Amino acid sequence: LLGESCFFADRYADADESYEKLLKKYTYSRYVDRAVQRQFVIGRYWEQFHAVEPHWPVTPNFTDKSRPWFDTWGRAIKAYEHVKLNDPTGPLADDALLATGNAYFATGRYEDAAFEYDTLRKQYPKSEHGMNASLLCLDAKQRIYQGPFYGGAPLKDAGEVADQTLTRYGPTLGDKRKLVVEAKNEVMEQKAERDWAVAQFYEHKGYAGAARFYYRALVDDHPQTNFAQKARERLEAIKHLPDEPPDYFGWL
Repeated sequence: LLGESCFFADRYADADESYEKLLKKYTYSRYVDRAVQRQFVIGRYWEQFHAVEPHWPVTPNFTDKSRPWFDTWGRAIKAYEHVKLNDPTGPLADDALLATGNAYFATGRYEDAAFEYDTLRKQYPKSEHGMNASLLCLDAKQRIYQGPFYGGAPLKDAGEVADQTLTRYGPTLGDKRKLVVEAKNEVMEQKAERDWAVAQFYEHKGYAGAARFYYRALVDDHPQTNFAQKARERLEAIKHLPDEPPDYFGWL
């Protein structure tokens, strides 16, 4: 009742604290559903408020009793986490995961966003948000990738998400199916670009044997990409070169 009183008095930070105390002390309370619903609403309000009037996390709030003292956005994420932890099988758990992922995505924290979307996809496969979470997860994974000279794990993950999305939601994707196919093709091009960059590195260093290995791998693994034709041309150009550069200092 204290939490409800604070909630309807627009003192949301105090309400959230009261609901959290309730759910920690009385895990199986008959008020779990209502308390979790309130926490979700509070988190959504704080997130939307921050989107309209952003503040630094360390900026104090002395006047608005509907917001916490500090870090309105961070407290919104905490409220969503409370929903997931306090009622993981409840009707709002997947909503909280999607809301958390969207909040991270909107602020450019794509790794955190992808983690939330992945959790939703895997733990709540029957969720009404499953298809949107898959599409957003694919987008986030692609944004994590930083180029051919950085780690390729995001590309691998993005390719798997694209395949799973097409398999699971293919008939219901509608116009979005084209976007998923384009994203999958882009991932293939980027994977080919990684092999191309490695092959180019070895070729410029004079290690034609290693360069040929990566050019052949590129042609075999990604034959339909633009880089495959370039690799064929380079294979023809360097086919007579020795595997390794001459050792001019062997006499030493």
